[in-house]
Amino acid sequence: MIRPAMMALLAAALAACSAPDPKISARDGWARETGASKVTAAYVTIENRGGADRLTGVRSGIGRAELHESTMEDGVMRMRPIDPEEGLVVPSNGKLVLGTGGAHVMITGLKRPLVAGDRFSLTLEFARARPERAMIAIQPAVAAPPQ
Repeated sequence: MIRPAMMALLAAALAACSAPDPKISARDGWARETGASKVTAAYVTIENRGGADRLTGVRSGIGRAELHESTMEDGVMRMRPIDPEEGLVVPSNGKLVLGTGGAHVMITGLKRPLVAGDRFSLTLEFARARPERAMIAIQPAVAAPPQ
């Protein structure tokens, strides 16, 4: 029979061996103004100061949001949705950058035009971490991506 003190020690040892929890934050979110278009792409940097996780989805109140990835194939830019089961890795003690020419948030069916100076929020969903809110600042259509 295992004594209660031994059980507590065993439980503590097992907990110490498991992967640390992710510690997610989002910063530098931006999108370009849309004019009459009902579609935009949003970009954000996701930082993780804990164990690895996966970004599995995104939600927004301004339209239908999905994770997408752009790739260059035979000189042609192609875009595909990212399967939520696949997601995007947010490395342990690292960052995932959603940016132009790669993984990004595609928002369709915008409920209103996005105007430079406006802001909206996205909710980032993860396999392990709790959802994280990201603020997206609208930049002029001709502006270079924020550094």
